[in-house]
Amino acid sequence: MSIESAQEAKMKFPLGEMTVGDILDRGLKLLLARLPSFYLLNLIALTPVVIVQICAPLALAKDGILDQNAIFSMLGITFLGTLITLFLQPLATAAILHIVMEEYAGRRPTVGQALSFALTRFWSLVGALLLVGLIIVAGLVLCFVPGIYFAVTYAFVIQIVVLERLGVTQAMQRSKQLVSGYRWRVFGVLGLVQVAGGMFQNVVIQGLQIVLPSQRVIPTDGGFRLELNAQNHVIDTFATQLLAILFATFAAVCTTLLYLDLRIRKEGFDLALAAQLGEESSPPKRRDRYDDDRRDDDQHDYDDRRDDDRNPDAPRHGDR
Repeated sequence: MSIESAQEAKMKFPLGEMTVGDILDRGLKLLLARLPSFYLLNLIALTPVVIVQICAPLALAKDGILDQNAIFSMLGITFLGTLITLFLQPLATAAILHIVMEEYAGRRPTVGQALSFALTRFWSLVGALLLVGLIIVAGLVLCFVPGIYFAVTYAFVIQIVVLERLGVTQAMQRSKQLVSGYRWRVFGVLGLVQVAGGMFQNVVIQGLQIVLPSQRVIPTDGGFRLELNAQNHVIDTFATQLLAILFATFAAVCTTLLYLDLRIRKEGFDLALAAQLGEESSPPKRRDRYDDDRRDDDQHDYDDRRDDDRNPDAPRHGDR
């Protein structure tokens, strides 16, 4: 098998620049190909908040009714679960990015291998998420436009911290460098993924609330109460979280493919990856008996010529 055919058999996707359609199509294929792994990794991070969101209302409700005090208590408990999730989410994120990169290169890591890799980048990723998140939020609060600018400029910080193993500030500079000259492309692709995914997700969630309403608002003299349907609440909460995982993972996969596309366009990353895969695919050179015999003959002739040079008066080899 030639190197080229070995690469084609090994690569899941063709190497080269990607159009917007390519990014979305390959993102969907990658998502579906490793969906169980992606769900498992995300559930590791989201389990605390899912448990809280399901159990807290059921525990605080009295005869299926949540008063305002119970609602405030539920919000506090949910906030605590969210903090735990924010601490665990970088682990899942790093593992997912590792799987995406390996799948793009034609390799298939296990969940355990992805988690082992993620542990090596955990604290760096936590720092990157906190710093970049604060910068983007500050930009959105002060004025909407700077927040969008920062979100686009630092769109690939997570990918760079995880996949290139750079520090936080170095990753921010690197992301800015990659985005330079392609800012509108990055804005368009990420905006399309986020807006389209968010709209579809909202439609599905609203449809669930219509078909399986989990709560009903009851006006009172002092405000309102919530009448809770326990069965529908469990179904809606679980379905909402599964849907959120699906679209968040799809967005992460597409962002990583966009990151790879920019590296291909600006740095020839596809050629470097092809060369790497070619070295891995090249079979070891086979020695045959003819080569060994010819090497022995060449060595023998070389020794004869060296002896002749040292003894010019001696009979030449081959002289009669």
